[in-house]
Parts: sequence; C-alpha cells; structure tokens
Amino acid sequence: MRGITAGIDIGTTVVTTAVIRRERDGKLHLAGVGQAPSAGLRRGAVVDAEAAAGALRRSLQEASRASGVSIRSAVVGVGGSHVGSFTARGVVAISRADGEITEDDAARVVRAAEGFISKNPNREVIHVIPREFKIDGQGGIRDPVGMAGMKLEVEALVIDGAKQSLQNLIRACELSGLEVEDWVCSNLAAAEVLLSERQKELGVILLDLGAGTTNFAIFEEGILFDVGSFPIGGGHITSDIAIGFRTQVVAAEAIKLRYAAASADRSAKRELIRLAEFVEGDPLEFAARDLVEIVSARLTDIFELTTKALRKIGRAGLLPAGVVLTGGGADVPGIQELCRRELKLPVEIAKAVAHDAIAEVIPPRLAIPVGLVLWRGARSERELSRGRRHFGSIIERAKRILRAFVP
Repeated sequence: MRGITAGIDIGTTVVTTAVIRRERDGKLHLAGVGQAPSAGLRRGAVVDAEAAAGALRRSLQEASRASGVSIRSAVVGVGGSHVGSFTARGVVAISRADGEITEDDAARVVRAAEGFISKNPNREVIHVIPREFKIDGQGGIRDPVGMAGMKLEVEALVIDGAKQSLQNLIRACELSGLEVEDWVCSNLAAAEVLLSERQKELGVILLDLGAGTTNFAIFEEGILFDVGSFPIGGGHITSDIAIGFRTQVVAAEAIKLRYAAASADRSAKRELIRLAEFVEGDPLEFAARDLVEIVSARLTDIFELTTKALRKIGRAGLLPAGVVLTGGGADVPGIQELCRRELKLPVEIAKAVAHDAIAEVIPPRLAIPVGLVLWRGARSERELSRGRRHFGSIIERAKRILRAFVP
C-alpha cells in the first residue's frame, strides 16, 4: 500500500470515494471522502459508461478537495447482480523430497483448481479464494505451508462476473481518467469493515440492502463460504409504493423515507398518509398499514431469497452470529423483527465500526470504499497475487478491446 490509497464504491445511487493515508508511524487515517449521485448504472452494473464516468469524476473531485490530494488511481469495487460464485478443486503432488509444503506448492494447487474452471466466454473470474486445504486426505487446513505430506488438495471459492459488465466498468474508469490499482468484490470489502473475526468464526451472513440489489457474504469458521447478489433492492420498494399509492416515483421515495416500516407496530403513528404532503393538490389518502404491507412484502421477498441461498450451502437457520444488516434498506423501522422471523436467526443492524487498522470510526455508508483499501492491504502477498493474476488479465484484455473506442 502506498502513502495514499483510494477506494471507490460505484453504487446504484451514489458513487463514494474514500481516501486513506498511511502516516509515517504506520497508522492509517481517513483523509477525505467524496460522494456524487450515480448515473449510468442499473442493478449495480454499469450500462452507460460515459454517464458513469461523469459521476465517478465528480466523486473523485470532491474527494480530492476534501483530502487535499489528486487521485489518479484507486482500488475499485466490483458488485451488482451479475456477480456470482461457485467452487473449484485442485490437487498436486508435493514437490520436495522431504514432503514439506512450500509457498510454491500452495500456489500450484490453486492454479490447478483454476485449470478446472469451465471456460465461459461471457464470464470472467474475479477472485479465487481457498476455502480449505487437504494434505493426504486430511481436511480442515487453512494454511498448509510448512506442513508435510505427499498430496495437496484445495477447495476454492471462485467469484466471477459478467464480462460485459466488467468491461463497461473498466471503460467508465478510463473515461474518468482513473487508473485501476486493483479490483475487489464489494461484498468482501464490506465484510472486512462490518464483521468481526469472532462473527466470521461463529458463522454469519452480511446482508447489504442497496438501492438496486441486495448483496450477501456468508462466513463460517473464519472461511468465506459464499457471496452473491439478488436483483431486488430499495428502489423496488419505491416502485411498489408508487404503483400502490398511484403517485410519482419521487413522491414514493419521500413517502418511503418518512413513513416506511416493516411491521404495523413500528409504522408511523398517524393512521393516514396524505399524498398532498408530497404532491401539491393530490387529494388521495392511504392507511399507514397499506404502506407497511407494501414494504414488508418486498422485504419478505428478499429474506426468502436469502433463506434459499443459505439452504443451498446447508446453513439455513444455522449461523450462530446470525445476520448483520447494512445498506439503506437496513434503516426501515421494524426490519430486525421481520428478518428474525423470516430467517430464524439473530439479527443486528451494522453500526459505526472502530477498526483496528484505521484510526477513525467508520460509518456503515463508508464500509465498502474503506474496506476495499483494507481488504487489499490486509491480505498477504501470496493471497493478493492469486487475485491480481485474474484482475490483471481482465484489465489488459478489456483495454485491448476498448482502445478502439476510448478517445
């Protein structure tokens, strides 16, 4: 990590840039933050590179003013409904005659797992993260280096994304004048800040309720078990309110922010919601319980998809540290009770975090951009090289394709 590193979260509604400074004493400090309304994104993915580049440029300019430094490169988050995951396995023979496992053996077995990944022309690998190593059939090993055996195996979680979405993101960054230092899955970045090591050991799911998507990351025994995204977010709740209340989307968003609740006992004290408060001259009135029904129905959809994701890996109802909710959707009154009832797990709302690696307390809204920098810096060079190999190939291939189109 250099003296100055920036992390950028390109979200559906807001582009957030966080500038991190490493002081001479080695401590990290949050030097400045820049935010700008997003443009050119749908469900967390870039669909209009020029519009996205404009929003990115405005966020960078604000962060530069706040921090007093010019930002030419950054760690960029990769997210959206196109991000997925699957498992891959690899096996190699130990190279040394005495059977001691070296860093090279660990790297070779991960490469062997990569070799078994099916080639899909529409997908690109983002991360290959070892879940578990086995030595001569004995599993449960996190770091095999220094141990002895004859055969080394690995089970790895592969995180990938749609090639077109990644290329659009690359183009947006280039159009804004930004050089990409590295790429990190946004789910991992948020988990780096918002989840404790104890939570990851016990078993926990981080559920990030964004505007266009809901993203998740599942940990157990300190291991990343799964990441993914659902194409439902707070924007869908706004659309549901607009349809149900027969009003404009802008008014529906204002209604949601002022009166939305996930349960009747947490709804607004007034029994009626008058649309004249939001749209001049609109005579319609609706019961507050109607809004509760709309909001809770969409949130229930999200929690049902979450249960399916947990069931897929055999962890439904079985995570002792439960659910940590974050994102704009986590602010809805009563969401904890609804989530606890639907997922049958303990639930908490993510709060400002005092992270050991950085001097300032980090609010949840900055978890991803700050986490991008921390995740990159906290991992060993061995782990980073495994991830960068893929990122580098994505970036270079995409640049070659896009040079004909980028001025």
